[in-house]
Amino acid sequence: MRGVALLEALVALLIMAFGMLALAGLQSNLRQSADLAKQRGEAVRLGQQEMERLRSFSQVSSPNPPNALVRAYEDITEPPNGIAGTFSADTNTSFTVSRQVTDIAEPPQKALRINVSWTDRTEGQQFITLDSILSRTDPILSGGLSLSSKAPSSRRPSNRDGNIPTPAKDLGNGSSAFKPLPGGEVVWVFNNLTGVITGICNIPAKPMADLVAADVDSCKSNTLGYLLSGFVSFSDASPSDPGKPQGLALPMDLSLALTQSSALTPSYQCFNNAPITSPSTQTFVAYYCIVYPNADTPPIWSGQLTLTDIPLTGIGARTICRYSADYDGNGSIGNAEHPLVYTKVSASLSRQNFLVIPGTETCPVGHGIDASQGFFSNTATVRHQPNGI
Repeated sequence: MRGVALLEALVALLIMAFGMLALAGLQSNLRQSADLAKQRGEAVRLGQQEMERLRSFSQVSSPNPPNALVRAYEDITEPPNGIAGTFSADTNTSFTVSRQVTDIAEPPQKALRINVSWTDRTEGQQFITLDSILSRTDPILSGGLSLSSKAPSSRRPSNRDGNIPTPAKDLGNGSSAFKPLPGGEVVWVFNNLTGVITGICNIPAKPMADLVAADVDSCKSNTLGYLLSGFVSFSDASPSDPGKPQGLALPMDLSLALTQSSALTPSYQCFNNAPITSPSTQTFVAYYCIVYPNADTPPIWSGQLTLTDIPLTGIGARTICRYSADYDGNGSIGNAEHPLVYTKVSASLSRQNFLVIPGTETCPVGHGIDASQGFFSNTATVRHQPNGI
C-alpha cells in the first residue's frame, strides 16, 4: 500500500518527461521555421530590389559615349553564368541572385526572371523566383502619369476612338455615323470604343450632320471593317517643304493590294475627294477606305496601299512619298507609322498621309519633333512609289 504513491509519482514523471521532450522538439522546429521565414523574407527583398533596379532605366538606347552612371534598356542583358551578385544579409547565410533575360521581338519587351537561392541551417537548398515583363517604353512618357484625368491632352477626341474621323456624327448610343463622301449615299457606322466599322448603310436623303440613331438601326451591325484613312498633300516647289507643302491637287485614285484579307468581294472600298480635272483649286485630297479583314482571332488584313492615276514618268512626272518615321522609337516602322506594306493590321488606321512632289525631286528628309526648334510634328518622308526606286 505504501509503494503505490511512489509508483504513481514515477508514472507522472515519465509522462511529464515525454511532454517536455516533445516541447523541446517543437521549440526547435519553431526556431528553424522562424529562421527560414526571415531568410525567405530577405530573399524576396533582394529579388524585388534587383527587379526594381532593372526597371529604373533612364533611357532606351545605350549612351554614346558609354556612361556608367546611365542605365539604358538596351543594356539589360543576362550576366555571365547568370549570376547577378552574392549578398551576405543580416542572417546566418548568404544569398546568390541570378538573372535570366529573354528578348521578345513583338511587341518589343524583355522577359525577366530573378532567382534568389541560399542554404538554410539544415544545409537544405532554398530559392524564390520572381518573374516580370519589361516593356521597351521610353521613360520620358512616364510624365503622362502626372496628367489629370480631366486634362484635355489625355482625353480621347470627342470621347471616342482617335481613328474615327473628326466630322463623324456621334449618335449618342456608343456609335458614330460618317459619310466618306459628304454628298454621297454611303454611311459607315463606327463603334466609338474600338473605332471599328460595324455597319454600312445607304442614306441618300440626309446630310451627315442630321443623322440620328434611328436612321442606322437596321444596318448598324451588318459588317466588320477597319478604317484606313489619311490625306494626300501636293508640292510644286523645289525643294519641297514637307511641313508646309504648296501645290495644287491632281486627279488621283487609290488601290489596295491585299495579301491577307477576307473572301469578300470587293475586299476593300476607297473614297476620296480628288478633283476631276487639273489644274484645280484644291491643295490636298482626303481619302477613306474600309478594309474587310479575315476570320482570324483577332481579324486581320495585310497589304499595300498605292496612289494611282498620277503620272510617275514622262512630262509632268511626280514622285510619291509617304509621311513615315519611327515615331515611338522602338526601332521599327509599325502599322500606325505608315509602312510600305501593312502587316497583320487588327485595328483602324488614320493619319496615313502622302506627299506628291515633282518627279525631279527626292523625298524630303523633314525633321522630327523638337520643341526647342519650334517643331511640334514629325515631317519625315520616304519614297513610296515606284517600288524599289
